[in-house]
Amino acid sequence: MNCDIKCPAIRQVMFPKDTNPSGNIFGGIILSHIDVAGAIAARLHSKHRMVTVCMKEVVFKRPVKVGDILTCWTEVVAKGRTSVTVKIKVEAERQGEVIHVTDGEAIYVAVDAQDRPIALDSPATADPTAEISPAAAPASPSATSPAAPADKAEKCKKKDKKKNKKKDKKKHKKGKKDKK
Repeated sequence: MNCDIKCPAIRQVMFPKDTNPSGNIFGGIILSHIDVAGAIAARLHSKHRMVTVCMKEVVFKRPVKVGDILTCWTEVVAKGRTSVTVKIKVEAERQGEVIHVTDGEAIYVAVDAQDRPIALDSPATADPTAEISPAAAPASPSATSPAAPADKAEKCKKKDKKKNKKKDKKKHKKGKKDKK
């Protein structure tokens, strides 16, 4: 995409089919848009197929309603040898007002036809559709998939646990101060 100004990764009108029992857009639909937007940004950094290995905490700040135009803005915040980390900001436009809905961060890993991590900048295969098409990798019982994407997801979980422990310690210390 070639824009003179900042471009959103995706924009989508929200329809009644995507509502939850409360009449708001279901959070899973918004998560799906976040994942797609992040994948669009990640794929600009590799010729290979990219898979989602981690989505960090997403907190919904405001509801999204039927008729809102959902916009996902993306920014690549880190690149590794095989992975791309993308920050996604979600806004809803409602009757001319822009409402900040949520933020998220997702990690995508480049994979080969056997779903093994591959360097982002490694050369593409002779068949240009072999790496990009999800149907390119035929399932074979003898094929084994290494744990590298799972390792990345595990690292993401450990990082989040550490962050949550720090938050808990701060809350605990604050609670002690409040009691005094």
